[in-house]
Amino acid sequence: MRFEAPLSFAAKGKQMTKRLIAYVVDAFKDIRSVAELSKEVGISLTSIFRIVSCLFIPRKRLPRVFCMDEFKGDSGGSKYQTTLADGEAREIVDILPTRYGKDLADYFSSIDREERQGVEIFVSDMCSTFKAVKENFFPQSTHVIDRYHFIRQIHWALENVRKREQKRMTVTERKWFKRSRSLLKKPAKHLTEDEKNLVAIMLEKSDAIRTAYILKEGFYTYVLSQQNKTSAMTALRQWMDDAEKSGQKEWRYCLRAYRNWFDEITNSFDYPWNNGYVEGIHNKIKTVKRVAFGMRNFHHFRTKLLLVCAEDE
Repeated sequence: MRFEAPLSFAAKGKQMTKRLIAYVVDAFKDIRSVAELSKEVGISLTSIFRIVSCLFIPRKRLPRVFCMDEFKGDSGGSKYQTTLADGEAREIVDILPTRYGKDLADYFSSIDREERQGVEIFVSDMCSTFKAVKENFFPQSTHVIDRYHFIRQIHWALENVRKREQKRMTVTERKWFKRSRSLLKKPAKHLTEDEKNLVAIMLEKSDAIRTAYILKEGFYTYVLSQQNKTSAMTALRQWMDDAEKSGQKEWRYCLRAYRNWFDEITNSFDYPWNNGYVEGIHNKIKTVKRVAFGMRNFHHFRTKLLLVCAEDE
C-alpha cells in the first residue's frame, strides 16, 4: 500500500498530524461505518475519503491457481464487480470494477504475457465471459468449473419438476411440499430416518418427482464419486443419456450447460480446486456493504475491501 498523492488537503491552521492520518488508514480496515470513524477521530467524512483517495493498493502477482468470480457490489456505476484470487495462498489478487468482457480484456492485456503464462489452473463458474478470458489470456491453463456451480444445475432442474407437479396438488399438499423441498435436494445418504420417511411420502405422490429425484441421486452417487477425469467423462455421459431419456423438459437447460462445459466440468475430477475461498470473501463483502452502507466510489470500495480482507491473510 502506498500514497498516490500528497496529503495536502487539510484546512489552513487545522493540519492533521501524521499520527492521525496513519490511524485513519489503519482504522479504515475495520468493518464499521465511515460515519462512526469520523465521529471517533473528529474529522469530516470528506476528509477521511480524501485520505483514502490518496491510497493505492497494487494488485498481487497472478498465481498458479487463479480464481475468478463476480459479486454484487453496486459500486462505481456498475452492479457487479469481479474478484481475482489465489486459490492456493487463499488471498485476493485484485478486485475489478466490472464484469464486462471489454473491461476484463483491457485489464489482462495490461499484464505481460510471461506473468500470465504462470497461471496453470483457471477456476471459475459457468460464465461465458470468464471462459473468453481464459481462452484469450490463459490458453495454457486448465479450466476448472467450481463443483458448486454445476451441481446446482441438478438442483434447479429437480426444483422445477417439483414446482410443475405441485400445481396439480391440493393447497395443503402444495404448502407441505414447498416447506419440505430442501429434503429433495439433500443427498439421501445424509438424511435422517425421519427425513427419509418424509421423502418417501413425497416420492409416492408424484412419478415425475420420483424420476427427477432418482436422476439427482444417480448424479451424486455415480458421477460425483468418480476419482479422475477419464472415469468422470464416462459416468457423466451415461447420466446425461439417462436424463435425456427421462423426457422431462426441466433437464434441458442442465443438459445444454453440461454439453457446453463438458471438458471444464470433468477437469474438476483431476483438479479439485474451487471458489470456496472467494465465496467466503463475498460473504464478508456483504457484511462490509451492510455496515458501511455501500460505497459508490469504486476506489474507496476497492481499498476498503482489500484492507478488510488482508486482515485474514
